[in-house]
Amino acid sequence: MVQEIEYLYSLSRFGIKLGLDVMLEFSHLIGDPQNAFRSAHITGTNGKGSTSAMLYSIVRQKYSAGLYTSPHIRRFNERIIVNDREIDDDFIVEWVRDKRKIIEDMGKRNRQPTFFEVTTAMAFDYFRKTGVDVAVVEVGMGGRLDSTNIIRPDVTGIVTVSLEHTDKLGDTHEKIAYEKAGIIKEGVPVVVGVEHEGALRVIREVAESRKSKIYNVNDIFDVTFSSISLDGTYFHARDENNDYWVNIPLIGRHQIKNALMAIKMAQIFDPELDYRYISNVRFPGRLEVKSRTPLVLTDAAHNPEAARNLSNTIEELFLRKPVVVVTQLKDKNYSAFLKEISRISDHMIVTEVKDERRKEAEILAEEAKKYTKSVECIKESSGAFKRAYEISDFILVTGSLYLLGEFEEWLEKR
Repeated sequence: MVQEIEYLYSLSRFGIKLGLDVMLEFSHLIGDPQNAFRSAHITGTNGKGSTSAMLYSIVRQKYSAGLYTSPHIRRFNERIIVNDREIDDDFIVEWVRDKRKIIEDMGKRNRQPTFFEVTTAMAFDYFRKTGVDVAVVEVGMGGRLDSTNIIRPDVTGIVTVSLEHTDKLGDTHEKIAYEKAGIIKEGVPVVVGVEHEGALRVIREVAESRKSKIYNVNDIFDVTFSSISLDGTYFHARDENNDYWVNIPLIGRHQIKNALMAIKMAQIFDPELDYRYISNVRFPGRLEVKSRTPLVLTDAAHNPEAARNLSNTIEELFLRKPVVVVTQLKDKNYSAFLKEISRISDHMIVTEVKDERRKEAEILAEEAKKYTKSVECIKESSGAFKRAYEISDFILVTGSLYLLGEFEEWLEKR
């Protein structure tokens, strides 16, 4: 198993390659598994993972269902779920051994598939071989040229649009919206939660050109009551026909829109589905309570918008401020992220993760000092976690899923 996973990760050296030609060729060589199941396809700068997990939890009540998300926190297997179970180790081993020659032969002819292209194909093949009726598929990056965009979904969703991955997707909301709208298929309904007017206009234009009906949850639902606690989010909403009393274990008012996205997509997919099964959702790394004494929270926020949502939630829930253990990857807007997080912390411990894309802790610390009263720089994440436990009984770990993974490993050893 270790050898096969290492081989998969070795494909990361090919980087991120946006485009569908190689993905389509690879999928065709393994029998076009993406055509073997119905699907729902979801993109967005933030919220796409939570929305995918909530939609899966609704669909799961009636159908044999798969869920494909990325990245993972600790184990590669977390990315591919079928009927609430992670992909089997044995399947990964056999699949990699069986497909390795195809992958390498493609590299000799044209371009070798990337890590994400291969893992996406693996997910689709697993869904086919386990006989799922439907798969909920989260986009990796953008949408139009993302590897997942070879499926023909029953419904698509665009949760949010904000400025991220601007080097690959464009430097305006409108350009990024165009890339995300690329998942809209001819005649396939699309549900949106986007609020930026320019981005929304672009999405409407694409939907109209493809004769796809568009549903805007911001217009469809009226939220009349909501509350959040460490146990989750509870709210009441209504549309022109129904009332919805929704209780989810995911924490934060930003999760309300994600939930409404999932509910509307489920209604389009199958009107007989019961939205209340959304309460079964489980999605690690989204403002999780790891312990209450001391109070330790983890959150996968990694860009300014997500940091804003996180900070809003912490401010609403608590009268005091946590010590924040934080990092960022190189391709993130770390300055804006740290500025947002500084609203909820007077003491940051800046660290690094064991990934080649890590941003140097010294650079992050210098930036954090512009916004926060007290900043410590501890490069080794284990040392940063230890220090946080020494000085506070209220700790937040955030900035990267990779950091959350290292924190969980540290907790186990501790």
